[in-house]
Amino acid sequence: MELNVGIIGCGAVAQSCHLPAAKRMPNIKIKALADINKEQAETLAERFELKNVSIYTNYLRMLVDADIDAVWILTPPKLHARMVMDSLKHSKHVLCEKPLGISTQETQRIRKALQKMGEASPDLVLMPAHNFIFTPCFHHAKRLIENGRIGQVKKITGYAASNLSFYKAKTDFRLQAKGGVIEDQLPHVIYLCQDVGGPSVKVMSVKPRLERHVVVQGVNVEAELERGVYADLSAAWTGFIPTLRFDIVGESGKIYMDILRRPYNVTVVEDGEKEKIRMGRQLLQYWDVLRGNHPSYLNEHKHFVELVSGTVKPEVTFDCGFELVKTLQSILKVLDERPVSPTGRQKVSVVSVEEDVEAAVREAVILLGGLKIRRGARVVVKPNVCSKKNTEGMIITDPRVLRSVLRMLREKTNNVLVVESDNNSGSGDERVKKTGILDIIEDCGAEFLNLSKDDYEEREVSGLVMRIPDALLEADYLINVPKMKTCNIENAFISIAMKNMFGILADKKKMQLHKELVDVLLYINKTLPQDLVIVDGVIAMEGLGPIWGTPVGLNLIVSGFNPVTVDATCCNIMGINPYAVEVLWAAYKNGVGEIDIDKIEVLGERIQDTRRKFAYPVFLTRNVTGALRTALKTYLK
Repeated sequence: MELNVGIIGCGAVAQSCHLPAAKRMPNIKIKALADINKEQAETLAERFELKNVSIYTNYLRMLVDADIDAVWILTPPKLHARMVMDSLKHSKHVLCEKPLGISTQETQRIRKALQKMGEASPDLVLMPAHNFIFTPCFHHAKRLIENGRIGQVKKITGYAASNLSFYKAKTDFRLQAKGGVIEDQLPHVIYLCQDVGGPSVKVMSVKPRLERHVVVQGVNVEAELERGVYADLSAAWTGFIPTLRFDIVGESGKIYMDILRRPYNVTVVEDGEKEKIRMGRQLLQYWDVLRGNHPSYLNEHKHFVELVSGTVKPEVTFDCGFELVKTLQSILKVLDERPVSPTGRQKVSVVSVEEDVEAAVREAVILLGGLKIRRGARVVVKPNVCSKKNTEGMIITDPRVLRSVLRMLREKTNNVLVVESDNNSGSGDERVKKTGILDIIEDCGAEFLNLSKDDYEEREVSGLVMRIPDALLEADYLINVPKMKTCNIENAFISIAMKNMFGILADKKKMQLHKELVDVLLYINKTLPQDLVIVDGVIAMEGLGPIWGTPVGLNLIVSGFNPVTVDATCCNIMGINPYAVEVLWAAYKNGVGEIDIDKIEVLGERIQDTRRKFAYPVFLTRNVTGALRTALKTYLK
């Protein structure tokens, strides 16, 4: 039969996977394209020579107006459920990329919509796009298992890895997803695993890898499947060639496959004897994959057409899609588990700075309920004065912000101490003097203390000894006034509230503590809880911070009571996934603070109105150029 198709989402998946397969099927006619980026849809139509195709920027309009029988939903996962239900309501057959939804609740709503439509259109097809199930080697392996070739299946090991640059994606939804690679690559091994061993009944362990990355970069999951099968599943984003390995161990043999690179080959081991089974095309198999001609996509679309025509039974059902979503949700739940939960819904205020910085600082504090400090209390204020110079206003806490904080405190108490410590940029005394911070401290009637000269208590963390100054331990209130910056030091990634507290240590040589920076920062922020955090986001920093970055004129003040929650909110403003910042995730897992923006009460400006994509602290040409420019300006200053 001939099938008229409309595509929703004209990004990398459409370009690299689905349209190359469709072009090889004369009975599939691409009649319409829908994408919020009209130019992207037009480019896709031109590249694949789609004649007389209608282009829409609103998929709902396409569902109403276009002459189509079916839709392919190839958008980011958070859009899938709504688009599937809308398509079913318009009586369109649906092929939807994995996963069908981002929660079981969403997916259950799809089930209800499908059941409702089934009463009027019983032949309506909804097929989850579990494409690698249609790979020749996997099909053959299933037949071998059904024929008893390796006995009862006992263990499955799956590994999926891809290079993010391979996608050439137009959006960064993969980086912004809470689970990162868990939501991108791991689903492939999950649905293959469940096709052989049945749905998972228990997720036993989840081990994510976060360090030195902008997102959850790798993961290993152990699970028990319905048929008593043990599953060891892992996924990663790497800098290497993509791969998808899948191994099945039975009572009397083993089956090995490299589904992505060798889609026509299966290796069977019985009684120590190895047999290589080769099917179909052999030469240049992987070259086909790189060109978008992996056989799974072609076979998947053939099966979809046959389903619509009613000539075959489905190999992938709605229930398969539901079980994938259910397993993903279970894995993410383990990722979220914490021994202690913060009390109540945590608040963060976000205020735009017009011309009056002090007015913005005061408004940020008022939104949180005002400055609740008792009269005459001992208050310690920790700004970020990490350098002797403040190139383009992006390195240290804006003097206007600090002045505003000190003036507010003066209304409550005369016992205010501003602190810094020695670091590799020089003594704390020298830095506050040369930057003019000391003048502000004295003008506001406060005092300055170099914490490296204070008495201290020694504490041990991860085998390292650090010095906690007495001034911090004896303070009635601690106010953290950090700068909003990215950070290229070890695993920090950002330098905001939690990282600013590293500067309280009395140790003159702090570099040795960097090798366990995550543990050190977690310990400091748990041991010394802050009563108020006021982030200077007037001129922020991106790129190779915390010194050699590039300025970003945000004109924001962000304030809250918890450094973890404040940092997570700042991450959302900076276009950074807080789940990917190792110290934030570690703090979250330890119950120190909340990092899920949906569970944070944001007061003042809306996050989506203030968001600006920051350059990550990695060595790219743009960042290196910015660092050199900063170094030159600092030298000439």
